Amino acid sequence: MTRPRTRFAVAATMSAATVAASWIAWLRLGATPSWLVWCWAYALGVGLALTDLRCRRLPFPMVTALAGGCAVVFFGIAVMDGAWSRFGFACASAVVAFGLASLVQVFAPDHTGGGDTALYGALALFLGWFGWDGLLRGLLIATGLTAAVALVVAVSSKSVNSTFAAGPSLLGGALVSVLVA
Repeated sequence: MTRPRTRFAVAATMSAATVAASWIAWLRLGATPSWLVWCWAYALGVGLALTDLRCRRLPFPMVTALAGGCAVVFFGIAVMDGAWSRFGFACASAVVAFGLASLVQVFAPDHTGGGDTALYGALALFLGWFGWDGLLRGLLIATGLTAAVALVVAVSSKSVNSTFAAGPSLLGGALVSVLVA
């Protein structure tokens, strides 16, 4: 992606996709704070996905920005609307998902990275706001999509130990799950 035309084409395509996805989310979620958080997650998700595909890394500052932005808006909603139980559930979901993903990373360090572990926590915070249904559906779709990509990569490379960037499928599955609810 060193050529100016290629960089411009990628930037234009991703910008157009972000605008289109934001409009689709607006039709689904309405002009609510949840829509604002969805746009934040989508915009950062695009950057995270591109970074993971290109560098095979999910930078902690970007994952932290994803989680932090969601937490700030959710906290604001909780203050304005008294939605403390939703906020608490979202935060607890993030802690539990991060803990479980950390255990997976400890016991299978060759199969998952620290960025993926942190991303699970950030996605659980985002999805937890939508309740049990949103959390379970989102994590199931995200993890299922990642497993499908892993299977395709393993079959196409004829190696069970093939590596791939898991961030795009995790992000895509989680974000799409909110729209199909």
